[in-house]
Amino acid sequence: MAEGIEAFRAGRWQQAEDAFRTAVRRDPDDADAQFNLALTEERLGAADRARTAYQSALRSDPDHLPSLVNLARLERQTGRAEQAAQMLESASRRPALAAEPAFWVQLSMTERVVGNLADAERAARRALSLRRDPGAYEALALVASARGQEREAELLATSALRLDEARASTHVTLGLVAYRLGEVVRARAEFDRAVALDPSCAEAWANLGALALGWRDYGSAEHAYRRATELEPWAVDSRLHLAEALAAQSAEIPAKAPAAAAAYRDVLARAPNRPDVICGAGWALAQERSAAAEAGRLLRKCRDLPDTPQAERRRIDGRLSVLDSMARAPAGAEPASSRTGAGGARDQAGGTGGSR
Repeated sequence: MAEGIEAFRAGRWQQAEDAFRTAVRRDPDDADAQFNLALTEERLGAADRARTAYQSALRSDPDHLPSLVNLARLERQTGRAEQAAQMLESASRRPALAAEPAFWVQLSMTERVVGNLADAERAARRALSLRRDPGAYEALALVASARGQEREAELLATSALRLDEARASTHVTLGLVAYRLGEVVRARAEFDRAVALDPSCAEAWANLGALALGWRDYGSAEHAYRRATELEPWAVDSRLHLAEALAAQSAEIPAKAPAAAAAYRDVLARAPNRPDVICGAGWALAQERSAAAEAGRLLRKCRDLPDTPQAERRRIDGRLSVLDSMARAPAGAEPASSRTGAGGARDQAGGTGGSR
């Protein structure tokens, strides 16, 4: 265990995994060892293995709150919020868990992602009835924001910071509220504050990347999204926006073009049916002569999507003509063209980040 903890803190994920697996083999009923293994699997991007390890920890100790909290978060981040809500509702009948504010905060976060705002508010207020918990105020702030009550959300998040000024996730919440109020500079300052307090706050990095995309600062967007994907390797949105940032730089930095193509291929493998992935990958791969056939297939698929605007379809037809000409012509230079997305700060509660 000590070797694994030391390796984890140093960012040596594979070494940490090996050490924690040894600890688990020696004592399969050690919930802490299972929890540490799960956390390491997350860092390695192995969401399924992490889920299994958290579940093993809870079988060993059904009241192991850290495993329950992290498992619920992981389920939300990987599109399984309803399963997380059912799991937490069942766990709420356990007296030891029901006495913990953090449990009710987690239930609030999950119910909000599912769309049950009234239940999310009730769970957060239950947490507050147990203790003046900053997480409960933050959960209430996120419910208020989901209802469009941004000023109330701001007041609630500020109440959370009065209890814990160094709470990175609350600074992210304030940044999201500021963005929705049109105060983009303040939003950026809050996200910067969050990563300064906690460099492992993936949601802060992702939102910094989103702002940078919106400002067409593609180099900064690339940096921020790389950090976000390192911290949450399974997060498809961060990987997609990283690919967009790379593609946007390819005209001025040709070496970025193959990196963008590789990034899009990675996202396609994870989310092959998402329209924004299909279209973005088609335009990015169209920059590589060797990928002309693949790009043409994706662009045709993009053109035929029901939500693709008519103007975009005309652009695709033009690009397909170029690709067809390239296929008939000898190797040589090809014209540059790309399509990139513009970002905006986003609430990652449903997909990524911390305990959101």
